[in-house]
Amino acid sequence: MPSVRPAPRSTLVGRDRELADLFGLLRATADGVGGCVVLTGPPGIGKTRMLTEVQRHALVLGLAVAPGRASELDRLAPLTSLLSAVRAAVPRPVDLSALRDHDGDRLWYVDRLGEALEEYVTGGPLLVVVDDAHWADELSALALRVLVPRLASTPLRWLLARWVAPPESVGHAAIDRLVEEGADQIHLGPLDEDAVHLLCANVLDATPDATVLSLAAQGRGNPFLLEQFLTALKDTGQIHISDGIASVIGSELPSGLPSAVEQRLRGLSGEARALLRAGSIFQRAFTVHEAARLLGLPATRLMPAAEEAVSAEVLLAQDTRLVYAHDLWRQAMYNSVSGPVRATMHHEAALAAQEQGRPAVEVAVHLVKAGLTGDRGAGEVVRVAAEEMATRAPSTAADLVLDAWRMLSGYDEERSRLSATAVGLLASAGRVAEARELGEATLRSGLDPRTRTAVLLGLAEALKHAGQNRAAADYAQRALAEPAAPQDLQARLHAIRAHALLFVDDLPEADRAGAEADRLGQATGEYAASAFGSTARCTVARSDGRLSDAVGYARRAVTVADTAGGPALQQHPRIWLGDTLTAMDRFDEAEQAYAVGRRMAENLGTGWSQPLWHFYTANLLAARGRLDDAEAEAQAGVHIAEELTALQLCVPLRGLLTRVAILRGQLPVAHGHLRAMERLCNDGITAAPEEIAWSTSALQMADGQPAAALRTLGALYRWVPGRLLMFSNDPAAGPELVRIALAVGARAPARAVAEAVRLLADRNPEVTSLAGAAAHAEGLLHRDLAALRRGVDRFRDSPRPLARARAMEDTARAENEAGRRDRAVRLLQEAIEECARCGACGPVDRMAKALRQLGVRAPAAEPAPALPQPLAGLTATELNLARLVASGLTNKEIAERIGRSPHTVDSHLRNIFSKVNVNSRVALTRIVLGGDRP
Repeated sequence: MPSVRPAPRSTLVGRDRELADLFGLLRATADGVGGCVVLTGPPGIGKTRMLTEVQRHALVLGLAVAPGRASELDRLAPLTSLLSAVRAAVPRPVDLSALRDHDGDRLWYVDRLGEALEEYVTGGPLLVVVDDAHWADELSALALRVLVPRLASTPLRWLLARWVAPPESVGHAAIDRLVEEGADQIHLGPLDEDAVHLLCANVLDATPDATVLSLAAQGRGNPFLLEQFLTALKDTGQIHISDGIASVIGSELPSGLPSAVEQRLRGLSGEARALLRAGSIFQRAFTVHEAARLLGLPATRLMPAAEEAVSAEVLLAQDTRLVYAHDLWRQAMYNSVSGPVRATMHHEAALAAQEQGRPAVEVAVHLVKAGLTGDRGAGEVVRVAAEEMATRAPSTAADLVLDAWRMLSGYDEERSRLSATAVGLLASAGRVAEARELGEATLRSGLDPRTRTAVLLGLAEALKHAGQNRAAADYAQRALAEPAAPQDLQARLHAIRAHALLFVDDLPEADRAGAEADRLGQATGEYAASAFGSTARCTVARSDGRLSDAVGYARRAVTVADTAGGPALQQHPRIWLGDTLTAMDRFDEAEQAYAVGRRMAENLGTGWSQPLWHFYTANLLAARGRLDDAEAEAQAGVHIAEELTALQLCVPLRGLLTRVAILRGQLPVAHGHLRAMERLCNDGITAAPEEIAWSTSALQMADGQPAAALRTLGALYRWVPGRLLMFSNDPAAGPELVRIALAVGARAPARAVAEAVRLLADRNPEVTSLAGAAAHAEGLLHRDLAALRRGVDRFRDSPRPLARARAMEDTARAENEAGRRDRAVRLLQEAIEECARCGACGPVDRMAKALRQLGVRAPAAEPAPALPQPLAGLTATELNLARLVASGLTNKEIAERIGRSPHTVDSHLRNIFSKVNVNSRVALTRIVLGGDRP
């Protein structure tokens, strides 16, 4: 039997600079500094050996190490790429119990993994290593995008190795994103001549002469291929060593390094090569029994072949399984199997996986690679596998459904049903263009009424998910026009259409659609549609100024959801209840509704809803005048929405951040948020007109452009009094629109707004802020000092400090014009104090200037407790959080302490680190403890 001598283990050569950089980062992590470093290079360039050396050094420095390696099959097993590393952590395990037995969506799993890692590093620094990270599965890729920045301040170092240009993959895209955001990247290039000389000497155990070095040059500095080349020459007796000098002899030399690799494999016995071919089919670690099954041989017959492959270091023993020592070996063997044989082996592997009870997704991938067509049973297996991963990896699930779709005959009715499923999954993954293209193509084929309606429903949901509300409403209407559309699907279509119409200014029709969704949902058991329809009616009622009715619709939706459970709960109607209670000045009740709703979302695992909770909570905080907290909450919402590609949710969040930045006197920041919002709108994403126009006009006014602001708000002026949503969202908006119109002499729109705000206040006499806003607006319109004073008096009973301060500012101006300077001064001083407490530096500066014009200096702020200089720029909220960090609490523990989400805490901490100019919790703790001792 031919024999193959294993390639000697060469030392790592020519990488001193790269190792020094990596060791330096490890020392920083040992001192508490986290971060991510990406090792990039082509296959065989030495990445894996570098990782091994770095892991060894990390253990010497006292870091825990979690070593992992992604594989091509990982893409079909959500979170496998990361969990395989984290589960292998040494010297102590990571507690992953929170990830078990839950049907949460992808962000839920990412959050639980993040919490487990954050808790782990409280006990010491950790290095997480993922080799071949370009193969990372979809959920692991999302986890990397979210957790690398989130945990950057902890002593957690991520080390990711990837190929230079692998096939397009979510893992590769995620790593690119991390590098763009500041992750360190080390490129491993070819070895230089000195390193090649040293490597040849290590492999040959002799000094290479010119003949060896000339041939070695064919390796182009790739150490793996160079080793195989030299070993192949030794195996064929073409290396002669004399007096410690190695020379090449013979005339029939390998034509190049790839042929040298093939020659090494050909040196193995026939049964060893057969074992390797069978093992390459699995794309994972495999057992001798599994390989024998594919070959139709008894496992005992392959035992010598397994020993031979391990001895040659082509395979490595991993407990009871075998794994390729290098993916280049596996690829070479896989490519050597002919197409028909490969398909047969994949089919056999699928049958074996089914018999062994392996995950459905593994069975599915083998069936897909087997190229079966017209096999409904195989298509069903693939469909079920996609269903299992849909919430955690919707893009991968969509690809699987499409694979199942291709397996079926074009005349199979199941094919159309799979199209409807694929449309929804593609939309969930943010692949809206593909969803629309597939849906339209499916509609052109002959479909039964239910399937046709389901496809149109999927398209409506896809476009609604993408924020393209007009198109979503159109698709829903097309489906409802189908003569035999099933009533349960009609309920869902009416609900989607109702919410889409809210954004395209057809509120009466939105109300009718919401009512139909509620009626049909109750009749057919589609309680999610019933609840969703009621929340649309809640928004319509608020726009009509009927806030009590709006609360009634919201409470009905909550009751339906709480009673029915399941999908109805996942509509999260407490979002609308909390927002309506906020509009009615019932802030504590609103906060309670949000707190209950967020806990339910956490238990349900519906991470997709997090940007919504952040937005509405931020709105409430801004109304309370807690601008610092509102900004952090909204920033957290933007971050999550971007990671989930739920970009339509970014529009209102960016709008709110624009308005908060204006209040804080940060106009360049406001312009940045507005530009981001405009880019989204230019891409076809729609949002409530109030959100876009109000934010844009607010910045135009701050820039001294009232005429531009008036043009921006043109539609909103025309819509009153028929659409009052803007004024119920923010009572201060009414007086501001009056001010904008009067600034350019447009009294007619100013009068229309003042009358609309009065109408809203009269319809809701129990809401103090609306009464104050109505009097404020009338006072501005008519230059009526008495009305302005009434506005201030009513606002004194309001929980909205910034609206109260604005009314005081306008009243102070009128008092001064009436010759009552002392009253004007007192009002301005009180308003300045109010705004200063909120962190509203923009209004403070404006009113301080007005005071100076009256000959009075602005009141000095209360002296803050003495703090070391790095902490002096922190707000009260930020200082409190810094102290909690210094006490050793994790983000989750801090969030529980202050009643906010860990994402909001993370946003606050990013701002704190930026202000204090540190990049780790350890460094922040040193500063806090160094200057904050009793």
